[in-house]
Amino acid sequence: MGYNQWWKMLESLITELRKKHVSISSDVMTSLRSAKTMISVYQSDTSCVDSIPTIENDLMKVESDLINLAKEKVESKFVEQWLVKLEKARREAESKTEPSSRFVSGVPKSKHWIRVLPSDEILREDIEELSSQMGLSIRMGKNGYILVYGDEVKVKALVKKMAERCRGTMKK
Repeated sequence: MGYNQWWKMLESLITELRKKHVSISSDVMTSLRSAKTMISVYQSDTSCVDSIPTIENDLMKVESDLINLAKEKVESKFVEQWLVKLEKARREAESKTEPSSRFVSGVPKSKHWIRVLPSDEILREDIEELSSQMGLSIRMGKNGYILVYGDEVKVKALVKKMAERCRGTMKK
């Protein structure tokens, strides 16, 4: 399943609904962010199939909530068009999603890495603190991303801790 394609389509639906002055609940946005985090975890290690049910549940919840909201607030033609688009996105093959670059200059070949974009949910200081606690190296990118690299197990543990923190701050 092309989770990135599905996620992007849901993000586009949110944009279109907002253009029509439909407000989106924080629960929907939380589920969408959670899905994106879990998609990143899954992409970093496709053998980690435990994340697949979480991804699918989050994406299905967002889709369901958005479609129900659209049915209430927008004309039925709009809803029908988006149902077709979403169905197509769900059926997209994972191989059709854009491949991410596996080469990052300055990171030793034996090290694993992840790029993180600080946000309101995941602050730069939190990323730096967690990376330091776990013995990972970090480097600031010109585009605002933070490159975190080190042993594979530690990088995966960092992603899990960030996801937990993100979920914890969103539930409050």
